[in-house]
Amino acid sequence: MRDRRGLIKLLGLLMALLAIAAACGGDDSSSKSGSTASSSTTAAGGEKKGGELVLGAEQWPDCLNPITQCANSSWMHWVADAHVLPRLMELDADGNFKPSPVLDGDPTLSGEGTSNGSGPFTVTYKINPKAVWDDGSPITSADIAFTEDAYMKTTGVISQVGYEKVKSIDSSDPATAVVTFTEPFADWQDMFGGNSGYVLKKAAFKGPDTKDDMATSFGFSGGPFVLKSFSKTEAVLARNEKYWDPDRVPNVDTVRMVPQKDSETEINALLAGEVDAIYPQPSPGIKDQLSGNDIKIAFGAGTTFEGLWFNQGSLKNKNTVLKDKTVREALLFAFDRDAILKQVVAPDAPDTKLLQCGGWVPTVGKWCGTDFSDVKADPAKVKSLLEGDGWKLGSDGIYAKNGQKLSITWQTVAGNARREAIQALEIPALKKMGIELVADNSDADTLFQTRLPHLDTEIALYAQVASPDPSVTTIFACDQIPSDANQFSGQNSVGWCNQDATNLMKESDKTPDPDKRLDLIKQVGKAIRDDAVWLPFYQLPLLTAWNTSKISGPIDMYKNSPYSGFENIYDWSVTG
Repeated sequence: MRDRRGLIKLLGLLMALLAIAAACGGDDSSSKSGSTASSSTTAAGGEKKGGELVLGAEQWPDCLNPITQCANSSWMHWVADAHVLPRLMELDADGNFKPSPVLDGDPTLSGEGTSNGSGPFTVTYKINPKAVWDDGSPITSADIAFTEDAYMKTTGVISQVGYEKVKSIDSSDPATAVVTFTEPFADWQDMFGGNSGYVLKKAAFKGPDTKDDMATSFGFSGGPFVLKSFSKTEAVLARNEKYWDPDRVPNVDTVRMVPQKDSETEINALLAGEVDAIYPQPSPGIKDQLSGNDIKIAFGAGTTFEGLWFNQGSLKNKNTVLKDKTVREALLFAFDRDAILKQVVAPDAPDTKLLQCGGWVPTVGKWCGTDFSDVKADPAKVKSLLEGDGWKLGSDGIYAKNGQKLSITWQTVAGNARREAIQALEIPALKKMGIELVADNSDADTLFQTRLPHLDTEIALYAQVASPDPSVTTIFACDQIPSDANQFSGQNSVGWCNQDATNLMKESDKTPDPDKRLDLIKQVGKAIRDDAVWLPFYQLPLLTAWNTSKISGPIDMYKNSPYSGFENIYDWSVTG
């Protein structure tokens, strides 16, 4: 969804798809010599070498497997996986796809949908001859083939979108992987890398079903760091002494990630000097709380979109009133998005605007439309919709229909000050309209890695991180609804199944032509609004905060990226 660079010699249409306007990033990373000197030495560029970074983590993952439901947690990536596991394609600080250090130049596309040759759509990856695992063994095409096999055969895989379209992977040449698809796949950059994918080391596994692997350790690394330990109380990363890219050899010896109980604890830990930097979600008053004391804050737009997700397929309440489209439509007009923005978010991030599209952000590409621009707080409309559908106010002031009360549980992250402030604002307001909402919050680990994957929610308040590619198939397609039948695979945690919309999503996924794809995406957005699938609030402003007396470097470089503010910790230095 951001500005995509012309990666390969494609036909003009596919090239245009990869040229979407981007938001700006921070300073460029400084080049490093690759030295792993002790903390008493200084690199050629002036960075201090050695020492330990201590970073506060707002949420904490329960497990680390990047292809199971563990990956529902963004902090799984930000705490460990993104620093340890290699990618093929990656995102730069502005959100552009580019080859990672694993690759020897741009991949080559050929076949259907390209201007290069005929036959099936094919992506050919050349592997950098310097790319090695932390034991010195080379990263090979066999590792790429194994990773695809793991996505297809792991029990409880988070999503197989893209991987299920792979017809074959020719790994006969260890330095070249030729991936042949059954049809063109526009979002091939997110496979084996991109927003949240990685490459696994074949030799580290007994077989392709990885459901019992990588719970709390990897046993291998192809990134700047190795994971030394992971527990409920901390994660420790150490410099990968075999890392081959001199620009990413870490300045520090180790990084210690420490979980924070809640927003207040996280902020106080930075102020007290217990951690060097944090990557918090904005909470009411955070600017004032973090002022002074050598603390610097960098805000960024990011590609994160937040709102209320209505679970039509709830297994928490199989008789949920959210199955009723009229109820969902009424909820769109019951919540006061303007009040939420003005009272909870804007005081610290005044440039934040209401989000009017169903699965994208307006600063990235042309995908975000105005489908929800008709939605505003309107108690009279709520009453008209509900009573027109047979709902009647009970003696307790709450609507009921056929003996069922209009009462809905509301889930979000316990201890998240912003989200709990929204609940405190809206629960009494909706009660006045005859709608009962009951807060049912959980810690982030439980919500994202247990409750959402098992549809144990009704209304949930959380954010999604958008990839630069506009595909929303993984979160909205019918075949992505978790269930007993599919071992709770998939990320469609709202249980929405509109087969026509699913067909549009899948047609978009195989459409390189940017104009045709835009038309398909716009139709998907309209279907999301028509079915009142969720209520978008805003493009969530993101921030990184750090103690300037303790650390230095391009610390705000990734503030606008789908990656976290901690993405380039290899480039940070300890100064205090």
